[in-house]
Amino acid sequence: MTKITTLLFALTVQVAVNANANDSLRHCYQQLDIANSGIQTLKTENRELKAKIRTLNKTIDTQKTETDSLKGELTAAKNDITALADSLNVNISNTRSELQASSNTLNQTIREKSQTGLWIIIVIALIFIILAFIFGKAIAKRKNEVENLSAKADKLNEEIVYRLSTEMNDIQVISKQIGALVSAPGVNTESEQKLITTLADRITFMEMTLYKMDNSVRGHKQLSKSIKQMKDNLLVNGYELVDMLGKDYHEGMKVTANFVEDEELPEGKQIITGIIKPQINYKGKMIQSAQITVSQNI
Repeated sequence: MTKITTLLFALTVQVAVNANANDSLRHCYQQLDIANSGIQTLKTENRELKAKIRTLNKTIDTQKTETDSLKGELTAAKNDITALADSLNVNISNTRSELQASSNTLNQTIREKSQTGLWIIIVIALIFIILAFIFGKAIAKRKNEVENLSAKADKLNEEIVYRLSTEMNDIQVISKQIGALVSAPGVNTESEQKLITTLADRITFMEMTLYKMDNSVRGHKQLSKSIKQMKDNLLVNGYELVDMLGKDYHEGMKVTANFVEDEELPEGKQIITGIIKPQINYKGKMIQSAQITVSQNI
């Protein structure tokens, strides 16, 4: 019985040992499969790495070739730059020598001609002084001549104004007589108008003369006032001398116009600057049309 028990125990132990051995063996096989798989992966990666290394080696060889070529070009360029620098140094040295020589020559020439130039400047200054003196004398003489001519012109204008004033006195006397004739019965209107137009032409001549004079001339203002009074007297008797002098000219005016160019006027401007015969209206009706001079810039 004891032997049987021992045998059964031994069998049981043997079975247990075999079961454990089989499990260990299966585990070992599994580990071996995993190891083989890892080895295959490593082999694949190793092949890929070898391929990459071959590619890198080719690239390195190519770059090395290019680097060697660049080194050659850099060496050639360095040699060219060195040669150019040497040439420039030589040229600069030669130019510096030439400039120094030219400077020395110029300084020598300046020193030689400085005294001559000084005398030339002195002579030119003397000439300018003499010319200034001569021109000063001429200007002073011219100024005296202008002043004398201006004084003579003023005197002549005063004489003209005086004579016109004397004539105006006679015209005013005639005007009063005309006023008496107008109011008298049986007077020839045509004869009266001829006399009026004659007086109007003379008054217009006086106005034109004063228009061309400076109003500072002695007697100018008094004569202008007398002319205005004369025109007012004629207006009382029905005769109007239309004022045109100095006014703008317009197309369509019932006048005989003579046009002259005057560039001092504004562009497009037309001004009546002369009256040969005035326009005369009798009781609102024109009995004489004007003859005028128009200055224009067209």
